[in-house]
Parts: sequence; C-alpha cells; structure tokens
Amino acid sequence: MGVLTLFFGFFATKVEMTYDFAKIVPKTDTDYIEYVKFKETFGEDGNILIIGTQSKDAFKLGFFNDFYDLGNEIEATEGVEKIISITKAYNLVRNDSLQRLAIEPILNHKPKTQGELDTFQNYVKTLKFYNGLLYNPENDLVLIAVNLKKKQLDSKARIPLVKGIEEKVRAFGLKHNCEMHFSGLPYVRTMMSSKVADEIKIFTYLSILITAIFIFLFFRFMSAVIFSLIVVIIGVVATMGLLALFGYKITILTGILPPLMVIIGVQNCIYLLNVYHQEFTKHGNKILALLRLISKNGLALFLTNVTTAVGFVVFSFSGSAMLDQFSVISGLVIMIIYIISLVFIPIVYSYLPPPKIKHTKHLESIRLNSVLKQCNNLVHNHRKAIYLGTLLLLGLSIYGSFKVRNLGYVVDDLPESDPVYRDLKFFEKHLKGALPFEIRIDTRRENGVKDYVTLQKINRLQKELHQFPELSKPTSIVDFLKFANQGMNYGNEKFYTVPSVVDIAGIVDYLPKSDKNNNILKSMVDSTYRLARVSVQMADVGSVEMKVLTKAVQAKIDSIFPKDQYDVKITGTSAIFLKGNDYLIDNLIQSMVSALIIISIMMAFLFFSWKMVLISLIPNLIPLIMTFGIMGFFDIRLKPSTIIIFSIAYGIVVDFTIHYLAKYRHSLKKHNWDMKAAIPDSLMEAGPSIIYTAIALFAGFAIFAFSSFGGTVALGVLTSLSLLFGMFMNLLLLPAMLLSLEKNINAKKELGTTLVEIEPEDEA
Repeated sequence: MGVLTLFFGFFATKVEMTYDFAKIVPKTDTDYIEYVKFKETFGEDGNILIIGTQSKDAFKLGFFNDFYDLGNEIEATEGVEKIISITKAYNLVRNDSLQRLAIEPILNHKPKTQGELDTFQNYVKTLKFYNGLLYNPENDLVLIAVNLKKKQLDSKARIPLVKGIEEKVRAFGLKHNCEMHFSGLPYVRTMMSSKVADEIKIFTYLSILITAIFIFLFFRFMSAVIFSLIVVIIGVVATMGLLALFGYKITILTGILPPLMVIIGVQNCIYLLNVYHQEFTKHGNKILALLRLISKNGLALFLTNVTTAVGFVVFSFSGSAMLDQFSVISGLVIMIIYIISLVFIPIVYSYLPPPKIKHTKHLESIRLNSVLKQCNNLVHNHRKAIYLGTLLLLGLSIYGSFKVRNLGYVVDDLPESDPVYRDLKFFEKHLKGALPFEIRIDTRRENGVKDYVTLQKINRLQKELHQFPELSKPTSIVDFLKFANQGMNYGNEKFYTVPSVVDIAGIVDYLPKSDKNNNILKSMVDSTYRLARVSVQMADVGSVEMKVLTKAVQAKIDSIFPKDQYDVKITGTSAIFLKGNDYLIDNLIQSMVSALIIISIMMAFLFFSWKMVLISLIPNLIPLIMTFGIMGFFDIRLKPSTIIIFSIAYGIVVDFTIHYLAKYRHSLKKHNWDMKAAIPDSLMEAGPSIIYTAIALFAGFAIFAFSSFGGTVALGVLTSLSLLFGMFMNLLLLPAMLLSLEKNINAKKELGTTLVEIEPEDEA
C-alpha cells in the first residue's frame, strides 16, 4: 500500500488544470466537425480578451495618453500577440507608386496637446469602420481587444498572464477613478480555472476535516479517525495520480473528485468499524470479529461499492469527453478505495488491542436506539401513515418536477454577484455581448467572395443581424472592403460602401500582401476567397433562447443565400458550448436509465425474485423523484452539473438497501424465516451503519454548498437531500413493504436462494 501510494503520488504531482471549456459535444458531431474546420480556416474565435471602461474623459489628454501607455504595456507582455485599441487604430492609405493600400497607424506618438487629440478624435469619427468596434461615442465606452497567444492560453502560464494584464488595467482604473471591465472567453475561462484550482484544495481539506469530526463523534476514539483518514487520503492521491496517468486535466467536474472520494470512502470505514464492533460485542474475540468482518461483510461491501461505481461509470455512455473522464476516474478510485479499506482496516486492527467498552459504547447509544425503536414502532404499527406520508410527498414531488427547466448558460455556474458575471452583463448592456457567434459562408467556388452579388448578400445579412438585440455589430470582409474603398478614395467617408463591380478587382489588387498585415484578411476569408466569415459578439442568452436565436438567424440566412449556390453554417464557441447542454441532458437521461437497469440486474443476482427487485428499487427511486421536485419548486435548472446528481445519489442510496437486505436475510435465517421477528433485528443491526453513513455523507456533500459555482452548490445540496431521503425510505418504507407483503412472499424460497451468498453463516 505504501508503494501504491508513492506510485500514485508521483503522478499526482504532474496533474494539470484545463484552461478551456469542457469538451461536451463529441468529436463525431457534425456541428463540432464544422467548428473544427472553421478554426483551421480562420483561426481561434475564443482568444480575445476584451477590456472596456466608460469615461467622459476618454478623449481628454491625460486619460487618453495613459490609455495609450496602457495599451503599449499590455502589448509588450509575454503571451500577448497584439492589441486592438482606439489608440492603436490604423488607416488604409492609398499609395499609387507602390499600387498598394498601406496599413499605417493614425497615431505614431502620444498627442502633446488637447488640440492635437481633438484633431485625432474628429478624424477617427470619419472612419466608420471603428465606430461600435473600438469605441462607442454614445455611451463614452472605449475598448481594448487583446489577442492572446494560443501557446500561453493552453498552459498554466495563462493564469499569471491574464492576472498580470488585469493588475495593470486595475491600476489604470484606480488612477482615473473609472471602473474597468473584463470579458471574452479567455478571461471567463481563466477566472473559472483559477476558482476550480482554489476550491479543490479548500473542499478536499474541508471534506477531510468534516468526516474526521463525524467519525470521532460516532466512535469516540482517535484510531478510528486516523486510520479512516489514511484510507481516504490514499484515495485522494490515487484520484490525482490516475488523472495524470490517463492524460486527463482538472476540469470543473473532475475538480470535485478528490473531496467526493473522501466522502464516499468514509462510508466504507464507518461500515467496517461498526460491523467490527458489533461482532466483537457478541463474543469478545478480536480475531474472530475481524475474520467475520471480511467473510460476512466483504461481499456486501463489494456490492455497495460496485453500485456506487455504476452510478458514476454510466456517465461514460454520454459521449462527452468531460463526463467520460469523470466517470472513468471515479469508478476506478471507488473500487481502489474498496480494496484498500477491506485490506487496511482489518490488518491495522489485528495489531491493535481489542476494543474497550468505551469504544463500543456507541452501539448502545440511547439516542440511536431510540430512533431505531421508533422506526420499528412505525413499521409495525403505523404502516398506513408511512404509506400515506410517502404518497403525499411523492405527489408533491411529481407536481414540482413539471416545473423543472432545461436551461444552460455559458457562465451558468457563477453567481450574479461574481465580478465575471457582472462584467459580462456590462458588455451585454453596452455592446450587446462579448461571446463569439460565427457564421461561415461557402460560395462553393474559388474567388466567389469577390463576386459583387456575394458581397451584397453578406452586407445584407450583416444589416439583418444588426437588428437582433442579442447580437453586436457584425464584422466581415465586407467591412474591410468598405474601409479599403474609403482608403482608395483618399479617406472620403462617403465611400465607406461596398465597392462597385468595376472597383472590386482593383481594390483587391491594392490590398496589403505582406504576411504581417495580411493576418487581417486571413481571419475574414480563406486563401482562395471561397470561404468568408461573419463575426458577431452575442449575449449569454442561454440554451433555450439560443435555439430561438439560431433558428431566426438561419431563416434570415436562407432568405438571402440560395442553398443551391451557397452553404452557410452558424458556428463558434458559444453555439457549440450551448448546444452541449441539450446534448448532455439527452445522453445523461439515457445514462441514468442505464444505471437503473444495471443496478436492477445486480439486485436480481442477489434475490431470484422480481418482487424483491421491485421492493428494493422503490425506496431508492422515490428519493430521486423528491429531489427532482425540489429542483422544480426552487427553480434549480436541469443542466450537466445537476443531472449527474441522480446517478450519483442512486448509486449511493442503493448501498443502504443492500446493507439492510443483507442483514435482513441473515436475520430471517436466524429466526427461522419469521419476517416479523427479522424486521426489528435487522433494523437494529443495519440501522446504525445506515444512519452513521447517511449523516457523514450528508455533511460531506453539504460542504459543496459553500462553492462559488452554482452547479457545485446544487450538486452538494441536492445530493445531501437525496441521501437523507434515501435513509428514511430504507429505514421506514423498505421494512414496511417487506412486512406488508409477508403473505405474498415466500421468505425461504424467494430470499433463501441467491446466486451469491451475501452473508455466510457464522463460523463455529
């Protein structure tokens, strides 16, 4: 075990964060394939960091010159490819001697006087290309668009790069008493990655602390705490090591695995320690108690771990790379923790002195026994009340479930108070958005983009797009050609129009040919002028509105571009990301159904009776329906981070059923298949483990309520509630159903025959 821990620990030091949005849509998806081709042709659409501020002093000398210096500082930063700003504005100047349109900066130096700056401002106003792109005179908004290098964006250098830029910008804002705003996918991704990295540490430590406290409260001796923590810490190390071994990176989802494995691993330790003490109190023989701990409960523990693992592993059926990684690692670690706990706990306690009376005192807890006796009383004397209460809760939950909405956002997991969220809304208010929305136009022939009819169609499409309140000012080769046409006519703003049929060829010949400047064209058209790109920034409208928006935009596209002549596709990071929400919902529902089927089959192996399979499933499905109802009443939306709750919770809650039925079956044998006598006996034996585990898991999952990500908060709170509901269903509804069906179940026949013996007979 020491060697195993060192092995995983070595690789754990090599695990890396991911600095991209999780790949939800599979690589085989046609829209994703189109998006990849789009990036190969035109470059990345998600590498622009947007900085903006509102100030009436934007064109005052002091402010402007400091803004000029700020742009130069940012551009000189390692990892920044270039910046685009009003202080770095360029003009297209006609040079007939070279027969070229030269790209020249409007400012070669900082203005020395206010008059010089006023002249610059008046001149920029004539260049309509920049209006609404780098500045907006209507609301005194000025912008800097920072183009970041892909190499830095895909590495751990991303966080210091973005935070370094942010520090410079904040200093500028402090000096001029103006609020600086940041957005764009690089900023959103960086801030989220940084938060994930911080939360992994915080929640891992918190989960260890919480579970340590509860283990001590349950068992009241330090060895139980120390050795249980050793088991779960090895599990955490294994989690991080396996991530690196498989070449996976830490995402917002895999980031919760370390504390999650602590919580799940603790239930093994609680169960083993509780059973060990129960066995020891029967005969006082330490070694015999440890032997029976393994022989009588090893298989039951194996089955509970397998069912929990199934709850995670089914996510690999979703087709999502993000969930596939989550499921593979969690499934493996759960089984590793099972092996470690079943080997480590018995070996350690074989060397330790036998438990003293104070160590097993928890089994005689007045409060615990009172709760179990009350459960027994309700099961035997108030079954109708149990059924009525369950039906009322079930009906209310079903009603609430119809209120659940399937809706996801790009910044879905951030609270409204978060600076990233507030800044995104700032840009939506003043620029209509800051998230990329792209349209790829295929003319199906070389030089098709140069065709005057095509240019007019693109221009018409841009006018239509500009009417959408969710979309910002579109840009394309048409805008650049308008700008070039103005340059060809010596800056006359009246010529900021689509060039005529006669002028197009001449203007194209005059366009800059150097690789340095031709990057502008490369981001707008391909090298053959067959493909063109229309870029728009959009608001974070959510997956539902995105469908409506995409459908409306597609209708405009179809009305402008005949399908037999053009192939026009809507793409971009935002479109693909938001599409992933619906994709995941559909596939995760299938995964959850798969979990139900797989676990049902496993239960069928335990009891060769469809009645017992049905009885065992009902107490586990009801908590999920109740949780779904709570989501509806509290407007917790259905999204990837919330739908995984159901498979995880189901996999864990089934453990309670297996533990109870294992003890119940053993009690039946002991009481000569008398079901009435077996119920209280099994409740007293299985009850403590179920209650201890449920409380520890409830507290463990509840710590996620303090996360800064809404999805993680929902995961923690809803899973905690599901486990609590599951505990009550297995302590009340399950035994009540067994007792009510006493006459319809042949206990010896239907419970006496199994494929595997869960709890063998006591050794002599």
